[in-house]
Amino acid sequence: MTNIELETNEPKTQYELSSVTLSEDAASVKALLAKHNAQVLNERPVMKIQLAYKINKEGFGFMSTIDFLAETSAVVGLKQDLELDKDVIRAIVVKKQKEPKRREGRSEKEEAKTPTGPQKLRSMLGSMLTNEALEKKIEEILQ
Repeated sequence: MTNIELETNEPKTQYELSSVTLSEDAASVKALLAKHNAQVLNERPVMKIQLAYKINKEGFGFMSTIDFLAETSAVVGLKQDLELDKDVIRAIVVKKQKEPKRREGRSEKEEAKTPTGPQKLRSMLGSMLTNEALEKKIEEILQ
């Protein structure tokens, strides 16, 4: 019996896969991505790292990070295959966050001009009235 991947009309989502492997080229990870019809967007250089503690008697591994597009249903199978792969020591797949939308009608320059944090506090304190000025205003209103 053959394992046939069915095409669905499910929209693709952007994910990031970080993995620690025994081999320097991370070919097994790339093969798993291809198996699950993932489209690789960006691949960062592989780095040799020392593990904080030994995993399966290994003290070093090769860390790679790959950004890819895939269907949500395919990612579940990808995670299972990564756990079963002997070359992969550790792997994590996370959904990439989209940048927050700006409020409509406001440009980048207007947002930069809007005071935040200490600037906002100073402007609020500057517009506050002293007790004497407040009493004077109340007397003017009452007359």
